[in-house]
Amino acid sequence: MTIKHILATFILATIISCNSTSSSKNEDLGKRFFEVYSARKDYNKMLSFYNDSLVYENVAQYSGASKVDPRYLLNDIVRWSDQTLLYDNNQLLNVKELFSNDSMIIANGEFSAYTYNGVKYPSMKFTTYLYLDKNSKVKKQIDWFNYPIEDIIELYQLQQSQQKIQLDNK
Repeated sequence: MTIKHILATFILATIISCNSTSSSKNEDLGKRFFEVYSARKDYNKMLSFYNDSLVYENVAQYSGASKVDPRYLLNDIVRWSDQTLLYDNNQLLNVKELFSNDSMIIANGEFSAYTYNGVKYPSMKFTTYLYLDKNSKVKKQIDWFNYPIEDIIELYQLQQSQQKIQLDNK
């Protein structure tokens, strides 16, 4: 084996080792993220996973990617402190698959069934993409939720009425 082959093998091994270390580190980060998210107890810890400028998109709601403050995501979208959201077994979700590489984490799982203002809602599947910045903070989050058909119809009707109002105001 020549010195070129030894050097090439060493460089390749180093690259593979760095990538697997980064992926392993991000997989651990993903596990912690979803454990804290599911428990819904430590707001500050959850906030610490995000960078200050977050791009968020909920695909099923056709929200489009937009910049939001992570506090807005937790307070208004996720409703972190809403005591009227009651989840089965006090666990928001169960991650069934978690994938990561050096710049993102992908989780597939299921949200627990829950009760909101006395109305029972079924469990639903989800896929979440977390894109990480160079400091391993979430800079972009894309959520795909399998909402019950009733919720999708209600959302569609709400969007249609908002569009009508906008057209009437022009």
